[in-house]
Amino acid sequence: MSKRLIINADDFGLCRAQNYGIIEAFEHGVVSSATAIVTSPAIEHAAWLAKRFPELPVGLHFMLSWGKPLTPLTSLVNEQGELNKGIWHKSKAGELDLTEISGELASQYQRFVAIFGKQPTHIDSHHHVHMLPTLYPLVEAFAKAHDLPLRIDRGEIARHGLTVNHLQSCDRFDDRFYGAQLTRADLLQLLDEASAQGANSLEIMCHPSFIDLEMQGSSYCQPRLNELAILTDPSLPALIAERGYRLTSYREWQP
Repeated sequence: MSKRLIINADDFGLCRAQNYGIIEAFEHGVVSSATAIVTSPAIEHAAWLAKRFPELPVGLHFMLSWGKPLTPLTSLVNEQGELNKGIWHKSKAGELDLTEISGELASQYQRFVAIFGKQPTHIDSHHHVHMLPTLYPLVEAFAKAHDLPLRIDRGEIARHGLTVNHLQSCDRFDDRFYGAQLTRADLLQLLDEASAQGANSLEIMCHPSFIDLEMQGSSYCQPRLNELAILTDPSLPALIAERGYRLTSYREWQP
C-alpha cells in the first residue's frame, strides 16, 4: 500500500511572484497543497488564482510573526501595530494573551472563508508558531472544533511534554526542504528517512516562487526560485512513486 505524501507550499498570498510560483509547482510539478496568509498584500490575487485552479487544496497559514493582524493583539504588536519575531521571547516569558490570540485565529479563519468562499483544507502557521507549547493546545482545539486537519511536528510537541490529541495529521512533518543549496537529492532523502522510520504519511514544507520586486525584499528570495526548479523537475513524480509514495493533500483527512 502506498504511503501518503503532502508537499505543501507555504506563503500563498505573500506576493504575486509567490502565488504564481505555487500555481506553477502545482500544475507542472509535485506541490500537492498550499496554505494562504490572509493578512498578506496579495491574498486577493491568491484567491483569484485559486478560483481558476480549484483542484489546488488551500489551507490557512496562521500568521502571528509578520505584518499586521486583523485584531488589536496588544500582547504581540509593536508601536506601529505590526507583528514580529518577538513572539518566541514572549511565549517563553508567559506574556502572551491567549484570549487575544484565539480571537485572531478565529478572525483569520473567517477571513479565509470570506475570501476563498470555502473552509481551508487544514491549518498550519508561519514560522511554525502554532507549535509553541503555549499555543499548540489552543490551535489544536480550534482545528478539532472545525473538523480541520492540522500540521503537527510530533517530535517538537513531544519535546515540550505535550500530547497530540488530533487524529487529522500526518505521521511526520519535515521542514528541512529549505535553504540556499537545496537539490533534488535533498528532497528525496527526506522521503527515504521517513520511510526508514516507518511513517505512512509525510508532509514536506516548501516555498516555490518566481521573483518580483516584492520578493526581492525578502531575506529568503533566490532559494525560492531554486525550490521551484526542483519541484518542477520532470523526473520527480516517478522518483517519488518508486519510493512508494502517493501525492495527496489534507482533503483525505477531512470528514
